[in-house]
Amino acid sequence: MVDSPIQYLGFAGLDRPLRVANPAVVRPLLDPVMAAWPFTVTDNGASASNAFATIGPAGAGKWRLEAPLAAKPVTEYDPVNAICDLVVEMSWERLRSRPDLLCLHAAALTFNDRLVIFPNARRAGKSLLTATLAQRGNAVFSDDFVPLQVTPESGAISGIANGIAPRLRLPLPDNLSAGLPIWIMDRIAVRNKQYGYLTGIDLPQSGMSAPVGAIVVLEGDQTMTEPASLTPVTQEEAMASLVTQNFGRQVHAGAILRVADALTRAVPVLRLRYNSVEEAAALLNETPLLRDLPAARMAGADVSGTLPLAPLDLPDVVVDRPVDLDRHFAKLPNFTACETGTALYLADGDGFAIHRLNPVSAIIWTLLDEGLNGAGMVEVMQELYVDISEEQLCADVAGALAFLWQQRLIAPS
Repeated sequence: MVDSPIQYLGFAGLDRPLRVANPAVVRPLLDPVMAAWPFTVTDNGASASNAFATIGPAGAGKWRLEAPLAAKPVTEYDPVNAICDLVVEMSWERLRSRPDLLCLHAAALTFNDRLVIFPNARRAGKSLLTATLAQRGNAVFSDDFVPLQVTPESGAISGIANGIAPRLRLPLPDNLSAGLPIWIMDRIAVRNKQYGYLTGIDLPQSGMSAPVGAIVVLEGDQTMTEPASLTPVTQEEAMASLVTQNFGRQVHAGAILRVADALTRAVPVLRLRYNSVEEAAALLNETPLLRDLPAARMAGADVSGTLPLAPLDLPDVVVDRPVDLDRHFAKLPNFTACETGTALYLADGDGFAIHRLNPVSAIIWTLLDEGLNGAGMVEVMQELYVDISEEQLCADVAGALAFLWQQRLIAPS
């Protein structure tokens, strides 16, 4: 960093401050993006070693972002791209400060007093849909990452506002009505050729919460000729969407699985297929499917004071390969299992990972309760899969046992 005055910005909810070098240059771009995330400013009393990141000019029109905990090399950026990466690092710092929070790659906006979550889907137009809904008056909790919390007294599952302006990819597509691009570009306060941040919208203050009322899976289809549609999604597909879009620092995988299971059972989960983003936004605001929404809630038995934490790292399990099919195995304690009709999800007792079992592994998991060894499991599988050779079934059973063993779900008994 060049020699310059230093400020430390203490953002509400973060344990460590952001270090800003040359704030006279940085703050005019940074402040509009963080418009609804309160922070305090100090010029002393903090230290570079205590900051979660440092941002500032690097010369020749570039900025530099240093984020030691991100474990990636320091790079010189276009200023807007530096802010984009800083937003990502701030999401991680929120989780470092509140490791009991779940976090979804998703947009989240309010419909009346409920939060509707739009899980991330590549090339689905999530950010442009967010901007179009903002034009219609929907409050934007997030356009990219949504922290979730569970209230221990009630089991209510709520989303937390980020207070960060949504980011749009530029230039805007050319299939919008004349009014929408004008409205958007009038509110783009910080931009480069690639991205622009949308300001002047209903952006709740960071830390505000609202109960989750629905989940909408986006499916943008530029070949569609029929009107936009909202249709129910199976719980299995909904679970897959939430589990794959979850990221967190240290939340126990079993807790993540239970929250995802509760969400997909407690609130409507819908698929939005559309070609026109404006037609989609109108449908979302006019459909009766998003009126009088319930508030997502976990069953009493699943509620704890805080979501339990898992270790950040564990040593590898040493697995004998090939597995001896004469051996017996037992399920390890404290696992979490959720069934969604045709799928079985498991989290190990340490809370390190979530797994969706394939059909063979799911059957093996069930047969473990029968006290069978691997050879006995092969005999059962021969009755179920009469067209598959014994050799192949032996390999499949051995492979499934090795996988479950390696993932800390079973152990030799």
